[in-house]
Amino acid sequence: MRQIKNITLASLAGVATLASAGTTHAAAFGPFSVGVGVLRATNSVLQNQTGASNATSYLTIQRCSGVIETPVFVAAGASCTATTADYQIIMDVLSPTSTRVTIVATSATCDIRYVRFGTPNSRCAYDMTNPNPGTVGSGAGANPVAVGLIGAWTANVRFDNAVNRIGAASMGDLYSRMTVNFSSCFDVGDLCQFTVDTDIIN
Repeated sequence: MRQIKNITLASLAGVATLASAGTTHAAAFGPFSVGVGVLRATNSVLQNQTGASNATSYLTIQRCSGVIETPVFVAAGASCTATTADYQIIMDVLSPTSTRVTIVATSATCDIRYVRFGTPNSRCAYDMTNPNPGTVGSGAGANPVAVGLIGAWTANVRFDNAVNRIGAASMGDLYSRMTVNFSSCFDVGDLCQFTVDTDIIN
């Protein structure tokens, strides 16, 4: 964990360097989008998420070569981390309304096209700001906000597989799957870090 924190801090320090250089190839965090997808019914929505609950947002990674991978999150306290030979993905619960997501390339063989969080059995849901009030128990929600970007791509985030409380229609604010798409390969030295609201669904 110390290694990734050092990598992340060093990468974040590089953000200011990139910005001051005025490069035309700087990373960008594009607009997010939503879609209904496959509805996910739940009995309840809770605000006491942990590293273990966020770890159920099971990962699917597509490489630029087309290869699909499914690294496993390991939970520890308020965090969960998936580590491979050339990238790490971390979810840190910062507060009941904020989780920080970090995707960082750790070697020259990293070539990610997208990172998908969530399967039909996930207990982690992503809560958007609007509509508010939305799904009962979900709170006000928060749209994704970039906090650290290094690379030469645009990252677009899509939320789908809308969540509905059993016996009620989906309100359009809560989703059980999140996909981070990169416009070009996410590779060595790259960092994508943003915050999003996560809730527990049962």
